Amino acid sequence: MRKTLTGLALLWILVVTVGSPSVSLGIDQGETAERLWSEREAPEKAVEGISAYESLLKERPEDYGILLRLSRLHYWVGQNLEESKKEEAIAHYGKGREYGKRASEIAPEKPGGYFFEAANLARQNNLKGTFSNILGISTVRKLNEKTAGIDPDYFYRGTDRFFCALYTKLPGLLGGSASKAIEFGKRAVEVYPNYAGNRYFLAEAYVKDGKNDLARKELEAAAVLSDVEFPDAVPEQRMEKKRAGALLKRIGK
Repeated sequence: MRKTLTGLALLWILVVTVGSPSVSLGIDQGETAERLWSEREAPEKAVEGISAYESLLKERPEDYGILLRLSRLHYWVGQNLEESKKEEAIAHYGKGREYGKRASEIAPEKPGGYFFEAANLARQNNLKGTFSNILGISTVRKLNEKTAGIDPDYFYRGTDRFFCALYTKLPGLLGGSASKAIEFGKRAVEVYPNYAGNRYFLAEAYVKDGKNDLARKELEAAAVLSDVEFPDAVPEQRMEKKRAGALLKRIGK
């Protein structure tokens, strides 16, 4: 009897000091997911991160933060696959759109779900072709307007970047306008001049308007921005700087 009691006592000590296996596993999963998120610049790490967050989501299916991470990760992976694996990129954008929508349904007062649902949908439609892109513009526009209504500064004036890109790329017959694009692009740069994406999209608008000198100034300014200016968007900052460098080469010095 004494040996049995001693064994139970030891078991209790182990449970108290070490913790139950399920709780420990949950903590480890969360730490793994966050580590992979921080390493997402490598596409393979981003894919691993998706799996890690999906495992967490099974335990916490209504966790806004997890859903938003998943929407962003699918968006990031999709961007990296567009040139080499178009259909896989489309699939990632579709999943990213779904996770963004779920995030906004759970937390309709927060801007992130609407914004990344729109971002995923816009790129998905763009890859599918002109017809899908035109049909989806209304939905993407509404989601960005919703985002701006909640927080116009969200993701470093992300909605201003969207409208800058929209008016830059749309044909004139469908409402495209270089002057409107420049207006939105300037607004984004004024508030967040150190986010490379803002300068890149404004430069695109200047190019459309035939103002390559102004475009070069924005692109050159983007090239020297710090990669770590925004800790939550280091990979995105680097990607936008690369895009800015590529556009600078295209328009020449």
